[in-house]
Amino acid sequence: MSPHAEPEATQMLAIAQPAGSPGAFAGVPQGFAGVAHRAGQRPPSSPPRPPQLPPVLKSGSPRPPRKAPRWAVLSIILGGIVMLAAGTVVVLPKLLLSYATKNIPKVNALPDPPPSIDGPINILMLGMDQRGTATDDSSRADTIIIAHIPASHDALYLVSIPRDTEVAIPPDPEAGYAGEDAQKINAAFAIGAGDDLSPDGRGRGGALTAQTIDQLVPGGLKFNAMAIINFDGFLGILNVLGGVDMYVDEDTYSIHYYEDGSKPAKGDIPVGEGKFYKKGQHHFAPWEALDYARQRESLPDSDYGRQRHQQQLMKAIMGQLASKGTLTDVGKLLDLQKAAGDLLTLDLGPVGIDEWVFTLRGLNPNNMVMIKTNAGQFNKIDINGHRVSGSNQALTQDSMDMLAAVSKDTLADFLAQHPDFVAQDK
Repeated sequence: MSPHAEPEATQMLAIAQPAGSPGAFAGVPQGFAGVAHRAGQRPPSSPPRPPQLPPVLKSGSPRPPRKAPRWAVLSIILGGIVMLAAGTVVVLPKLLLSYATKNIPKVNALPDPPPSIDGPINILMLGMDQRGTATDDSSRADTIIIAHIPASHDALYLVSIPRDTEVAIPPDPEAGYAGEDAQKINAAFAIGAGDDLSPDGRGRGGALTAQTIDQLVPGGLKFNAMAIINFDGFLGILNVLGGVDMYVDEDTYSIHYYEDGSKPAKGDIPVGEGKFYKKGQHHFAPWEALDYARQRESLPDSDYGRQRHQQQLMKAIMGQLASKGTLTDVGKLLDLQKAAGDLLTLDLGPVGIDEWVFTLRGLNPNNMVMIKTNAGQFNKIDINGHRVSGSNQALTQDSMDMLAAVSKDTLADFLAQHPDFVAQDK
């Protein structure tokens, strides 16, 4: 050990805690009470110092395999970022976090991730609605969201890309794929992953999706991080939370469940015969929340409505996680760790988890802005005036301009001129 290096137990990590909570973090395992102190408070023998953050790797330096603490992983599952409750800052030893949380494997799959998160941050979020063995359809990315955080780090924009968007997918020599000029964007994940839905396979699928978006966006778009989750993974989290409260913005029928919660022996339920979610405020049981966020067949805006409801569910879960009742419940936190662990594939790029947490510590669910690509309207005509094929749809010129604004970190300016792109959350 270098004579200047700190012991592992004294390297510090800043995380957020609800205002008014006790000085010691409520999730500290028994035997470690008193280790955590409020920011700026230490025993008299130790002078106050700021949190010690690991240096950011330089571009081009090797990226050894690493594992990320599940506390951060769980938050990234639910929003593509380390989303912690706003409030006073608590300082915890890194060793304590490792003790309190088990690690999960992560992949190094993103092509050319930026070396730093000091400026604007873009995170690729991919949701797999896999309900059986791997097939071409079940391994496609059902949900594609760009989580954009401006350089000011004071807002989170969730930009959903319709899964049926027609794009050019670049070649993938490792998959033996020559590339296509016109294909649905969600096929990129299936092509890259192939039949391999292990973390490595998912990483390859995510990498090809990231390359596809980079090629699509005017000016290009590199991702700082990527999170891939089987959508069923939310069910375990919702079970721990006891469900969530959401506003149903349009009457919705399920094609997966009957009113009593039972499922058909096979196939889907005809629209209008399944469970009915009436417009208005509801408390959703765990299975109901996930089912509601999966529906599109009964919605007048189809996939755009489902995108909006998935963003809405994500925000509701974040809010519940960030609540004092969750952060101060040791048993619930440990259950959340167990629920989230095996269903995530994560790539944080070359930036350490310490810096992710410290950089984004001020964000909370109230900072989230949900965005509707194509202003929520189905579109068949591409920017060159050509009609796209089959059930595919095309991005409008305004949507291309929006993606360019993400690349240039001018998204707030774009939305000020295009308020119809903002999804209203009641």
